[in-house]
Amino acid sequence: MDSLGEKISYIKGLASGLGLEKEDSKEAKILIEIIDVLQDIVYAIDELETSQEEMDEYIQTLDEDIADIQGHIYGEYDEDVDRHVPNYIEVVCPHCDETVYFDEDMFQEEDDITCPNCDEPIYTECPEDDEDDEED
Repeated sequence: MDSLGEKISYIKGLASGLGLEKEDSKEAKILIEIIDVLQDIVYAIDELETSQEEMDEYIQTLDEDIADIQGHIYGEYDEDVDRHVPNYIEVVCPHCDETVYFDEDMFQEEDDITCPNCDEPIYTECPEDDEDDEED
């Protein structure tokens, strides 16, 4: 007795063996109705399991199709190829004392970097070359 259907059939057989279907007592009627409801639940669960299996197969097929399309559009994915992974720099804002993270490329591309929390400048490009020229 592994499946729910088998268990419900067994309970139904027990109820028939006890003659509950022929009794007019309130308890017998309730038990018979409970067994019928349990049978309906088993049918519903079986339908859901079947539907779930069909959906799983469909989703797996879609996933494979999407992977094929991505392969055609972006090229095949090669795990051995070194991908650019951004390095983040941790900075404590001198104004609000919050720790914020910036991509290190931002320090090379932008002159001024502002805190995303307080909008105050954290890093300002210093004209070091100009100071050196003035000293000469």
